[in-house]
Amino acid sequence: MGVSWSVAEIARMSGVTPRTLRYYDEIGLLSPAGIRSNGYRVYEQEQLLRLQQILVLPELDMPLDDIAAILRRADRPPSGAA
Repeated sequence: MGVSWSVAEIARMSGVTPRTLRYYDEIGLLSPAGIRSNGYRVYEQEQLLRLQQILVLPELDMPLDDIAAILRRADRPPSGAA
């Protein structure tokens, strides 16, 4: 793993609560990069970028279900890709 941040650090940087981050993980919207041996979630740059998308889209009056669908499509490789 590269540079990583805890739930508390991500919450402080992003302005969302740790509970929200755990909820996003629970519904499959934002999974952590890993889980430390003590059970704490850790996030890396990729998850920070995804969180940024998650936080911007509701500003466009987009519900979480739609955001999840958009992110799932973005996660899929293009059709015809090897």
